[in-house]
Amino acid sequence: MMIKKIFGIIAFFLLLFPMFINPTLVQADNQTLDFEAIDAFILEQMDKHGLPGVALTIVSGDQILYSKGYGIEGNRPMTTSTQMLIGSQSKSFTALAIAQLVEQGKLEFNAPVQRYLPWFRISDEVASSQITINHLLHHTSGLSEAGISRVFPADTPTEEMVRALRDVSLTAPVGKTFQYFNYGYDILSLVIEAVSGMNYADYLNIHLFQPLQMSRSTADPYSAADLATGYTRVFGFPVPWRESIPRYEIGAGFIVSTAEDMANYAIAVKNQTLPGVGKLNTQLMFTPGQANYGMGWWIDRAASTKRISHGGANRTFRTDVNIYPQRDLAFMLLVYIVSLIDHCISMAQLRNGLENLILENSVGKAASGWSVRWIGWGIGIFVLGLLILHTHNFLALRGWRVRMKTAPRRKIIQDIAISFLIPTAILVVVLSQIARFYDYRFNLITSLAYLPTGNPDIFILLLVGSLPDYAQGIIKLIWSLGLSK
Repeated sequence: MMIKKIFGIIAFFLLLFPMFINPTLVQADNQTLDFEAIDAFILEQMDKHGLPGVALTIVSGDQILYSKGYGIEGNRPMTTSTQMLIGSQSKSFTALAIAQLVEQGKLEFNAPVQRYLPWFRISDEVASSQITINHLLHHTSGLSEAGISRVFPADTPTEEMVRALRDVSLTAPVGKTFQYFNYGYDILSLVIEAVSGMNYADYLNIHLFQPLQMSRSTADPYSAADLATGYTRVFGFPVPWRESIPRYEIGAGFIVSTAEDMANYAIAVKNQTLPGVGKLNTQLMFTPGQANYGMGWWIDRAASTKRISHGGANRTFRTDVNIYPQRDLAFMLLVYIVSLIDHCISMAQLRNGLENLILENSVGKAASGWSVRWIGWGIGIFVLGLLILHTHNFLALRGWRVRMKTAPRRKIIQDIAISFLIPTAILVVVLSQIARFYDYRFNLITSLAYLPTGNPDIFILLLVGSLPDYAQGIIKLIWSLGLSK
């Protein structure tokens, strides 16, 4: 018996020995997480793309396995308790509040919005009465940002914005087509207020954030005294920027939270223990509809490992929540800097690389590709080249009338045409890429309004690439009229 006990003790310590020699290896659902590799990967991506700050949490079971901030927040170290805007991840909280009210019998998913907001209208009276709560939750209302060319001031109240939709037309039949529509969740935030009799922020605080132990989260971003100053990007360089928060769009994209609070939320989602929602309504929330969208969540059915996820992007922050119920794992990323280029490149590489590391212990090719920093530098060099060229052309413009006096008319027309064709080509190429990014949501007016603060370098490129040439073309055109006399 004594020999068996000795062998048992030895075997026990042999099993624990790897933990002592490498404390960064942690087991989660038969998957070993190598935190040293995760650290190295994040630091590598931050350097590659010029990201000022990243916060990461990883959870399994009902525990936070890993919680770390990287980089800076202003003059302070970035931490997982740093308050940041979470963008469209806000939609999942709005959807959860709606599900709670359905659970209480105060709402019905398939009821028309007009039952709760009798004044709700769009330009089509019939469609106005057909749009339901479910349509808004699943982005199948037939409404889209592409059909809204109005830019609302940041201090516009939510109800005023929603009432302004009375002039908006459908871009698809009600209930037939998936069209991601931010304002749909702002409408839902008004429904929550009308049905609960509470302010939207108060409702979320009492019924969601407190039960989920999300003590540093709020749906009143104006009261978040510790909200971090975000960053935008100009020619690849991070620039601190305090973005304006639209009062009318909090329910769709401007809730404040932290990586640690989002970890508590992800645990509840993963374990299906959301407060105030029973099994049936929880199941409905995570049942994918068109385009694999549930209620405030993307549900990836095609993945070999089922993933529940959603991203969120403001002008200066990015949030990414990825939950893998079958693997009992989830990770949350909160990152500074969001530009159209970051959306497609840096965030995709960071998220996909982390997913591979956490699930497969290998980054593979997921994080390979272009550097956003280098792309920004390239755009800056191109803009500088354009400025040098425009300066040269303006200096040469002084002798244009003298040179054109003896030139054939065809030569004059060609010279003037080039001054209009080149900037038009630049505008078409840049705007077509922006339209490609937004796809069916593209609206020229609202996209141009977004660029100065959302993508300053692209906006500067548009200005430098077009206005000087157009100005020269107009000057040449006026002067050419004098030549013909």
